[in-house]
Amino acid sequence: MEQVLVSVIVPIYKVEGCLKICIESILNQTYSNLEIILVDDGSPDNCGQICDEYAIKDFRIQVIHKENGGLSDARNAGIEVATGEYLVFIDSDDSIHPQMIELLIKPILAGKAQLSVCDFNPITEPEVTNTSFINNEKCVYIHSLADRHKYYFEEEKIVTFVVAWNKMYPAYFFKNIRYPKGKIHEDEFTTYKLLDRADTICYIEHPLYNYLSRQNSIMKESFSEKNLSKFDAYEERMDYYYQRNDYYSLEKILNLYRLYFRNLARHTIFQNDLSVEYFKKYSSHYKKIIKKYVIVLPVPLKKKLGYMAFAICPKLYIKRKLNF
Repeated sequence: MEQVLVSVIVPIYKVEGCLKICIESILNQTYSNLEIILVDDGSPDNCGQICDEYAIKDFRIQVIHKENGGLSDARNAGIEVATGEYLVFIDSDDSIHPQMIELLIKPILAGKAQLSVCDFNPITEPEVTNTSFINNEKCVYIHSLADRHKYYFEEEKIVTFVVAWNKMYPAYFFKNIRYPKGKIHEDEFTTYKLLDRADTICYIEHPLYNYLSRQNSIMKESFSEKNLSKFDAYEERMDYYYQRNDYYSLEKILNLYRLYFRNLARHTIFQNDLSVEYFKKYSSHYKKIIKKYVIVLPVPLKKKLGYMAFAICPKLYIKRKLNF
């Protein structure tokens, strides 16, 4: 196999208990032509020292020490210095199968796809799982818009096609695209644009990425003000699909917006962990979105009326009245 350079970007913050497992899983890849960029995002623990120690051991590693700017800022810092033809992101508390890079790049170098995606394995302890050798990879090639609709929005695949970290991208795909600094759910703002730049996507149905699901992770947190950035990402994405007349994708994201909005309402009522002002703000946003998009939605009239009813009177959907 041709050995083009692949840049592996690892944003790092407060993960000293997991970091060595992550780095070792990258160093042990069967594909060896790697540029491994460890971005110490101002971590207050020993992560920076661990990174420097590994850089001494392996010439492929370079370390960036920077002030804390968050996950997006750390990824962007890695993108800026990367020299590889392809980019891979790995979160520093996760790990990867020994063949992950090899299997991701194989269909790209064969000219069958421009971007590749693998499945992932949720784990609760830092570890490398499923290390057995894979002889016959299970690949699906996603070409048409119908294919994209099928995989992007299938309930079991939504996370797979949204996250940044289980994919291989051509470096030039990031021209004019960066992760939004200061936002969580940064993948929601970015990944769909990158996927859209590929004529063909290879989906590898093996769980080659080990995702550590922690109790204190973003995905496990209760609602807070910073969680509201997901609404902003959904709004941007809906406008993106609207401009491209992709009304099927538009409706799918609108439905996710509505579900997330309902969760916001429940948290506001039952847990009192958000100000009513936030509910009022996004209630107003939802009404504007419905007014703009409901006519073009490719759904039955009954469902359109459901969207409109929720916009007009969301109280009916949350079973309790809010005092505003």
